[in-house]
Amino acid sequence: MREPQMCNIMCRVILDKKIAKEIKRKIDDDYRVNMILDNLPLVVPVRRMDQESSFLYQHGYLVGLKGIYAGSKDEKYFINNHLAFTVKYHKDLQTDSARIVGFEVKPFSVKHEYEGTWNDKTRLTTCDPHAKRTVTNSESPQEVEDKKEIIFTYDVEFETVT
Repeated sequence: MREPQMCNIMCRVILDKKIAKEIKRKIDDDYRVNMILDNLPLVVPVRRMDQESSFLYQHGYLVGLKGIYAGSKDEKYFINNHLAFTVKYHKDLQTDSARIVGFEVKPFSVKHEYEGTWNDKTRLTTCDPHAKRTVTNSESPQEVEDKKEIIFTYDVEFETVT
């Protein structure tokens, strides 16, 4: 608690045809991933168009999305494989304890890259806590296809709420 985490690697998988097809079906059906932290649901903040400083909250995040690369006509499937969590909390000034009051996520689709061969000490070049390189967009998204390698990662930041 209250110790930020940056670009933690959860796991690495190589998709086979069956799993890729199942993920694509879940994307087509707008599946959402739901989580709970300290009995609070995970939400995705979405800025309201009519009020710039106001947000709507959606429960859970989408497994992925469909899109088209610039200059292409083929629709592709992309998985949200990097999660940027924000844990909001109230701090008790007398005891220095904290109470969690919010749990938000910004999902990203990122084709992670690394140098050399994969092992348990591999450092990613697409996000690296040692180089202070974070994921802030989905410019190079992770496609869902047979034999594609997917690396799942996450960040956690803590925000005091008054």
